[in-house]
This record gives sequence, structure tokens and C-alpha cells, in this order.
Amino acid sequence: MYESLIKFTIGIVLLLFSTQKLVKLAERISQIMRISPLVIGATIVALGTSLPELIVSVISAYRGDIGLTMGNIIGSNVVNILMVFPVGIFSGKLRIGTRKTQQNVLIMFGATVLFFASQIISIPKPSSGLFLIILAALFSIAEYRLGILGRDYEDSGKFKATKSHSLDLTTIFFAPALLIGIIAGGFLVVDSAEMISKFSGISTIILGLTLTAIATSFPELLTTLFSQEDNQEKLTIGNIIGSNVYNLLFIGGIILLFPSRFVVPVKDWFWLIGASFGFAAILIHYSGKEPSRWIGGILIFLLFIYLTSQ
Repeated sequence: MYESLIKFTIGIVLLLFSTQKLVKLAERISQIMRISPLVIGATIVALGTSLPELIVSVISAYRGDIGLTMGNIIGSNVVNILMVFPVGIFSGKLRIGTRKTQQNVLIMFGATVLFFASQIISIPKPSSGLFLIILAALFSIAEYRLGILGRDYEDSGKFKATKSHSLDLTTIFFAPALLIGIIAGGFLVVDSAEMISKFSGISTIILGLTLTAIATSFPELLTTLFSQEDNQEKLTIGNIIGSNVYNLLFIGGIILLFPSRFVVPVKDWFWLIGASFGFAAILIHYSGKEPSRWIGGILIFLLFIYLTSQ
């Protein structure tokens, strides 16, 4: 038990350090490439902070524990919306963008519907998995094009007011080290959480939907806190949207390549689709404005209901 607690602590420290540095690095990359922090958050940072989910999902799927895999994907997306997003609302002035943000959140909701459809439509799972992986690649390309377009429109004023930067060798070699730190930290957190759960006899699907989901959402949570410190609210929103998209399309697509007859309970689909729809509605309604703190309070209350209903 003590060994598990030590591993959990080490994992949190690794996540804390690596994620903080990754946010700083992402901000620098945004300035170098002259691309909106929203796009950087939805791609580079989102992929980095989704690595713990990827590790957990692939390892558990390889071991034949699809319940933990599906629970982790669904639970992480729900936790990102009901925990990470309200933390962003409470921790600073989280102003919602006016164009790319709404486009991206609609893409996220579409990815949610497609992931759900891939589980209930009678199409061979490997074919559905490859289709989702291709969509994840197309999402990355589309985000880059949005970022290029934003140079001349939505983000033109921001980049004109900032000095130009160049990409140095330190930045190139530091990025992989940070990703490794996030991977190692996420693995330690999840592995220790699983060991602790064995003492309580909790099923793997519930573990994936709750404890593991929260553990693998720590990078997104820490990214939100640190980006709020640096007034990078677009990075916060972009990271949540991008992480959820990659969880569903990229990680979900990989998982479909593994044979399985596991069926996700209806109530868990309800939480995933409902949370995604509510998140999209909030970002569209508060376009160009800051979400009210009572919205954050409602989301935290829903998180409590979600966790206690499992």
C-alpha cells in the first residue's frame, strides 16, 4: 500500500513539472509558428496530455481488459468537461473565442457521435477503428490550416503586438523529454491507482470511469491551471477540446483494432454525449464572453453526481 502511495506521489510530481514546462513550450511554439494558442492547445498540447490515456488504453486492451479501456476513454472525456473546464472558469478570466472555438467544439461533438456510432453499428470494428484514426489525422491537418488562416484574421492583432521568435535546439530536444515525463508520470499514477483499487474490489469499468479517468486527466487539469496563470485562456479551451477529440478518434480508433465483445452501459453513453452536448452549448452561448461562475458550480455538481452514480 505504501509503495502505491509513493508511486502515485512521484507520478503527480512528474505530471506537474512536465505539464508546466509543456505549457511554456507550447506558448513559445505558438509565437514561433505564429499560430493561435487555441490551435496549439488543440493539437500539440492535447496530444501530449492525452498520452496517459493512450498508454492506459493500449496496455489494458492488449491485456484483454476492454472494460478499463472504454471506461478510461469515456470517463476522461466526461472529467475533462465536468472537472477541468470549471476549474478553468474558477481560476481566472476564461474568455471564450468567437470563431475557431465554436468550430472546434462542434467537431468534438461530431467525434463523440461517431465514436458512439462505431460501437452500435454493425460494421467490422477494425474498419471503424481505421476510419476514426484517419479522421484524427484530418483533424490535425484542419487545425493547422485554421491556425494559418487565423494569422490574417482573428489572431492578426495578437501576433503584430509580439516579437518574432526562432526555434532553437533547446526547444527541439526539450519537447520529447517533456512528453516522456508526462507518459512516465501518467503511467505511475494509473498503475498505482489500479494497485490501490485491488484492495477495494472495484470493477475495472468503474475504475476506468472514475479513478483512472481522473488520474489521466491530471495533465489537462494542470495545463488549465498553468495556462490560466499565463493568461493563455485559448490554450485551456483548445486543450480540453483537442484532448477529447484525440481520446475518441485516435485512441478510440486504436482500441477498435483489438477484438472485443464488451458493451458499454447505456448510462455511460448518456454521460459522454450529454456532457459533450452541454460543453458545446456553453461555448456557443458564451462566444466572446466569460462563462458565469454558476456554470462552473453546476458542472462540479454534475461531476459529483457522475462519480457517485458509478
